[in-house]
Amino acid sequence: MKPRDPFVVDPDLVDRGTRGHARTLNSLAAHLRGAGLEPRAPGPGEPQFDLVWTGADRTLCVAEVKSLTLANAVHQLRLGLGQVLQYRFKLHTRLATHVAAALVVEAEPPDASWLDLCASIDVILTWPPDFEHLMI
Repeated sequence: MKPRDPFVVDPDLVDRGTRGHARTLNSLAAHLRGAGLEPRAPGPGEPQFDLVWTGADRTLCVAEVKSLTLANAVHQLRLGLGQVLQYRFKLHTRLATHVAAALVVEAEPPDASWLDLCASIDVILTWPPDFEHLMI
C-alpha cells in the first residue's frame, strides 16, 4: 500500500490564495468606500458572499472575490461565477429586487473570453486596481 500524502494540496499555495483573496477583498472595500459606498459582509441568514453594497442608483450589488493564478484561473473563475450567480438568485428571491452580480478576481484573467461570457449573463467581471465596469 502506498503511503498517503498528508498534503493533498500544497499549503504554500493555500496561503498564497488566502493572501490574494484578502488583498483583493480589502482593495475592493477601499475602492467602494472611496466612492462613498458602504460595503458589508453577510448578515445572519444571508448567503456567504464576500461583499454587498447599494450603488448610487440604489441597485444592490453582490460580489464574490477569487484569488487567481495562471495555474488555477479556469477553476477559480468557474467556481466564483457559480457562487455569485447563486448569491444573486438567493438575494433576489429573498428581497424581491434586482441584484447585480460582480465576480472580482485578483488579476486580469489570462483568457479574455471570460469578460464576454460574464457579460452575456449580466455578471460584472472586474479586478484591481481600477475595478472597471463595477456598479458604483
